[in-house]
Amino acid sequence: MQKTSVAAARPPAGPGGRRFTGGSGFVGALAAVALAAGGGILAAAPSTAAEPVQNYIVVLKDGAGDAGALAAAQQGKFGFRATTVYRSAVLGYSGSMTASQAKRLAADPSVDFVTAGRHFEEPEEPAAPYTQVAPLWWQRIGGDPEEAKDAVRAGTTDDGPAVNVAVIDSGIDGKHPDLNVQGGIDCSSGQPVEVAPVDVLGHGTSVAGVIGARNNGSGIIGAAPGTPLWSVRVVSNTGVITEESLICAIDWVTSTHKDDDEDNDIAVANISIGGPGTNTPNCGKGTDPMHYAICRSVRAGVTYAVAAGNEASDLARTVPAAYHEVLTATAMADFDGKPDGLAAPKCGKDDWRAIGQLDDRPAFFSNFATNPADTRHTVAAPGVCVLSTVPGGYGVNHGTSFASPAVAGAVALCIDRGSCEGSGAEVRDQFLDIAASYNHHHPGFGFVGDPLRPAGAKYYGYLTQILRL
Repeated sequence: MQKTSVAAARPPAGPGGRRFTGGSGFVGALAAVALAAGGGILAAAPSTAAEPVQNYIVVLKDGAGDAGALAAAQQGKFGFRATTVYRSAVLGYSGSMTASQAKRLAADPSVDFVTAGRHFEEPEEPAAPYTQVAPLWWQRIGGDPEEAKDAVRAGTTDDGPAVNVAVIDSGIDGKHPDLNVQGGIDCSSGQPVEVAPVDVLGHGTSVAGVIGARNNGSGIIGAAPGTPLWSVRVVSNTGVITEESLICAIDWVTSTHKDDDEDNDIAVANISIGGPGTNTPNCGKGTDPMHYAICRSVRAGVTYAVAAGNEASDLARTVPAAYHEVLTATAMADFDGKPDGLAAPKCGKDDWRAIGQLDDRPAFFSNFATNPADTRHTVAAPGVCVLSTVPGGYGVNHGTSFASPAVAGAVALCIDRGSCEGSGAEVRDQFLDIAASYNHHHPGFGFVGDPLRPAGAKYYGYLTQILRL
């Protein structure tokens, strides 16, 4: 089976090369953990190892003896430096040692386990009385923080769009208070299994938040706040995605239009996943079963928003992005929620100037269209420094993976307001026409690289907009 990969951007080397999951002062950052500690350590034996030294936490077995005495004995035996002894909350100590020393220490009969010391940050104090964050990406495509506040104060936050959106991904954290998750299907084995929605990897939960985080006065707000979300898992715990699992997901989404329950009909599906391939003639019949499945699903009434990919290359070589029946989302970079192009390209502590990324420009990693057939189904959305939900909290990600759900949420709004209707193909075309019209009537709304200010042969599409559909 063909294997594909989740379409999150590889973090840029310049701004720190990491994916944010709770730092940068966002709501949900981990608080520091305090351990009851007491007693000091006598002079430590120096380490002679050449490998790096870092902090480890050593937890001793109950009844092993006095933690201070054992720490002193073990530092002499293994050659590391013990620092703080714990005797109340846990029996153990912390120490500076190499990974090899930690491994040998873990085998000692008195030791329960040894772990590398983690680093924590205090959460930023929430603003009162309004604690919901209006993400910059959301503001950039038309979100108005003041309107969101007014909706919260008026008590209208439970009346989100009644448009079902499927997140075909790693799953969704079904217990996240900011997400309206209706149910879960696990297709990672190739067979659809009804499950309680969970997300081991976190990618799908971030996608879900961009689509529909609630306007409830806390956390963040998504493109279509409160819209019903369906977790359709296709990613294994190890990150493997097979074509079998993707077809299972597409098939299940389509099946919601064929049962007797109209309330569960999936109108929009997001696929922030991509793999090598090209558009195939005759909707892939006889050659590409995933393309064939998507075409039939689109005819049944599902609109697909998919990620263009993060290789800074022609999307014609990535599927499902290359399929003409989908809405393919490229990524642009915004750092202040405004279309002026004047913001410093910084995301938290990371400065993107080192890699040449500027505000209100195409994301340096984003794929793009070059041939006319692909330009006709390509649209842009913010995909840099995207604040969204993660399992148990909030975090920041980069990639066309997070541009695509902004499009999916905007499509859900378009359907909910009656501006987009019909088959998946008809909704796609209506949405593209609305985006083009809005950008032409508001030429300052877009970005350098859109069709009004083209980037040579690279086509990124018009910028998606919400709330003014």
